[in-house]
Amino acid sequence: MSGSLAAAREWDLPHEVLDRAAARVRFPTFTLAPGEVAVFEERAGFVRPERSVATHLDLAARDGAELRFGHQVLAWTADAGGARVQTSDGVVTAGHLVVTPGAWAPRLLADLGLPLRVERQVQHWFDPVGGVGPYLDHPVYIATQAAGTQIYGFPAIDGPSGGAKVAFFSHGRETDPDALDRVVTPTEIAAMQARLHDTLPTLAGTPLKQVACMYTTTPDEHFVIAPHPMHDRVTVACGFSGHGFKFMPVVGEILADLATDGTTRHPIALFDPARFR
Repeated sequence: MSGSLAAAREWDLPHEVLDRAAARVRFPTFTLAPGEVAVFEERAGFVRPERSVATHLDLAARDGAELRFGHQVLAWTADAGGARVQTSDGVVTAGHLVVTPGAWAPRLLADLGLPLRVERQVQHWFDPVGGVGPYLDHPVYIATQAAGTQIYGFPAIDGPSGGAKVAFFSHGRETDPDALDRVVTPTEIAAMQARLHDTLPTLAGTPLKQVACMYTTTPDEHFVIAPHPMHDRVTVACGFSGHGFKFMPVVGEILADLATDGTTRHPIALFDPARFR
């Protein structure tokens, strides 16, 4: 809350601070506890990730990129002559390698000794009590309790039959990315419903769908973006801690800068892997 408010003030983003009563009038689906406030940013929104990724791939292919799918990356090496990637379909060579392995970073970037943790997270879709109507024109939100537990969610972007999505932020157990448990238990659903009763009570309706995913987190929840400290022809990016996707346009620009020029105009010292040593 304090960080969002500070950022809005520093960069002159239009926003409002709503006390408990004002928030209830403006957004009646929310129930704030005594002393809680809300920061509302009218220009905020959401991106459909699948559509965004597909568009980026289409643009890359249009500009000459060779796209390969379904090949497991087993290992990589690099020296002064370039980089080589061993995949389940053979070896790929390149003048410069950008490694963005997601949940497989602890394995494929083991030489960096990063304190990464891969967490299993669950996304929920509920049919709200009384129907989805109040959630059709509804803000994207992050709600934090005094104890620090956060949930986040979206309006009913898939219409009357799609329910509304909600999930805990960074509230999962450690997992192996090659053995992710995709079965969501009734206990996990009940835990989300119990949390919703405090903040969005009508959302805790009929469970429609649950999907398990993975966060690859760092201890400070900041990213890792840097030239590989031991390989001049390798750039790394990982540890996006569940909130990296919305930064992908600028992260992509940074990685392209580092791969082609060896430097970037963007300030990336915050993301140096050396901070964990």
